[in-house]
Amino acid sequence: MASVDPNFYQQAANIHREHEELIAQLDLLDAALEQIDCYAEIFTDLATTNQAASGGAWMAEWLPRHHAEEETTVLEVVARMGPELASFAREMKRQHIEMRVRLEAFRDHIAHLGEKRDLEAAVNELKREGKDLMRMIRLHMAAEEKKFAHLEN
Repeated sequence: MASVDPNFYQQAANIHREHEELIAQLDLLDAALEQIDCYAEIFTDLATTNQAASGGAWMAEWLPRHHAEEETTVLEVVARMGPELASFAREMKRQHIEMRVRLEAFRDHIAHLGEKRDLEAAVNELKREGKDLMRMIRLHMAAEEKKFAHLEN
């Protein structure tokens, strides 16, 4: 394995701080999704739907910039360190694309929620879709954090 680029440590620390910021936003979005209620075709809490929409919009703006920075800094360095790490970097980039696609689908779902025939089923699907997306993002960040910490040691 090649030696670690001296800039890697600072770049990894920057990515870690961004991950902490994203975790706080994920927590808010998780809470908003948990609080969305729908009974007998009537929304009982539109404010939480708006919170989820706002969280989704924040992530849709923030996440691509974060991914681009991550890919051109730490993942680029990691990819040059050997075949196994190059494979890891490719997988992380693939997951970045999948997250963007799933995030846009989630935002589209929120935007058109009121148009659904079976609103209760649509709300339940939105909650599941959102929870699955949040879990994917959390697992992705955990894998990156673990790999970067291993390289720093």
